[in-house]
Amino acid sequence: MKSSPYSPQYEQLRTWLKKQREASGLTLREASLAMGRHHSVLGKMEQDRRKIEVLEFVRYCQVLGVDPHEGLDILINSLNDGD
Repeated sequence: MKSSPYSPQYEQLRTWLKKQREASGLTLREASLAMGRHHSVLGKMEQDRRKIEVLEFVRYCQVLGVDPHEGLDILINSLNDGD
């Protein structure tokens, strides 16, 4: 398996985002349509092939109907676990 060029803390956030999308019942294409983005952009975010930008993250959370603070808490906790 190829290692990620991004911070390992992103993995927990990516996993959370994908689980939230699946729990919302939205496909990747449906979520991307609601965001006005190509589905490959969201797919790359979920697959560790693209960094997650803050504004995209917040908008993605809005589309999924989840609180972005929950995802940020996961990211912050993963940073604290690495200390």
